[in-house]
Amino acid sequence: MEVTFLGGAREVGRSAVLVRYKNTQVLLDYGVMLNDHPEFPMHVEPRKIDAILLTHSHLDHSGSIPMLYISHTPRIYATRMTRETAELLLQDFIKLSGYYLPFERVEMESMLRRCREVYYREPFKVRDLEVEFIDAGHIPGSAQILIKGDKTLVYTGDVTTIRSKMLDGADTQVGDADGVIIESTYALEDHPEREELERSFVEACKEVVENGGRVLVPAFSVGRAQEIMCVLHARGFKHPIWLDGMARRTLDHYLEDRRFVDNYDLLSKAGRRVRRVNGRRGRGAALSEPGVIISPAGMLKGGPALHYATKLADDPRSAIFLVSFQIPGTPGAMLLEEKILVADGEERKVKCRVEQFRFSGHAGRSQLHNYLRNVETATRIYAIHGEEQACTALAEWSINELGAEAYAPQKGQTYTI
Repeated sequence: MEVTFLGGAREVGRSAVLVRYKNTQVLLDYGVMLNDHPEFPMHVEPRKIDAILLTHSHLDHSGSIPMLYISHTPRIYATRMTRETAELLLQDFIKLSGYYLPFERVEMESMLRRCREVYYREPFKVRDLEVEFIDAGHIPGSAQILIKGDKTLVYTGDVTTIRSKMLDGADTQVGDADGVIIESTYALEDHPEREELERSFVEACKEVVENGGRVLVPAFSVGRAQEIMCVLHARGFKHPIWLDGMARRTLDHYLEDRRFVDNYDLLSKAGRRVRRVNGRRGRGAALSEPGVIISPAGMLKGGPALHYATKLADDPRSAIFLVSFQIPGTPGAMLLEEKILVADGEERKVKCRVEQFRFSGHAGRSQLHNYLRNVETATRIYAIHGEEQACTALAEWSINELGAEAYAPQKGQTYTI
């Protein structure tokens, strides 16, 4: 079994792994790097691909897939929830970045038509390979991929073993494996204890709102926004909660299929309680009273969140609470580090409160170590989807602590299992 790393090697973004076995080739994810302009993985010949196996819908895993449908139509496998939320994200991606993309909506639609929906722990065949999707705990519908030929390979995609308000965490019973391709996003640090993080976040929201202020929570549309709703509701936040942007449509998808949300009853209650923003008048209403506004984009690179941020920037009673990692150089990172808001090409100092609460859908260092310890016979480990130092650190730990052959691959490298 040959494994080639086309993207996501010593970097976070454009995840793409090609697996060859006998006469079969499958592609694990094919994402995009979202910088000033999109950056794509290494080229692969679509006509030689027997299947694309998509772990989840986030664009750093799905965003380059439509380019494979310009002249060919390979089969793609994903969970139903991944298919539906990928459609939302790709539509928005084409709308915002179409000038830079080598594909259009017609290729995205071809991709969606060729999608076969699969569910967890239901094996299927792709020519010489047996494939199984396993719950990854990252967002609703996300999956790890188990591939079996004469060797067994596990690809974690984005994975977390920590229970959140919406999900129970990953299924880590992967059994024997000859190779593990594992994400390394947080291989250098542990996350704060989840209960304490949730408590401090909700207390901070209450403090601002009860002082007459408004709280903007920039949040990713797919996964994070809905989790924040659940956290606020579960911890007895009684003040108004508003939901804007694509997060509303994602919530509808989550509520339509309870198989992918472990704490469905909580999500349903939070969904009934939240106020949905519709249009300019709705945004005015959300800003007119103390409360919490949850809105994309999570790093303030656009979306309704940027509109709200400009309205709250000069109000010392209000706050912007960032609830995810902020990639260096993004408007969210600049706001956090310098209290400068970048909007409409202009920079302005903000007077509102700015804090970060590091909610995460990725395993931290201890969870990554425990995951690898739990794999019964992993002899080769490939650490990807992290900055270079994180990938090399996880590989070195695997060598020293597990006695495994472990690597932090470079882009374009091929390994034989």
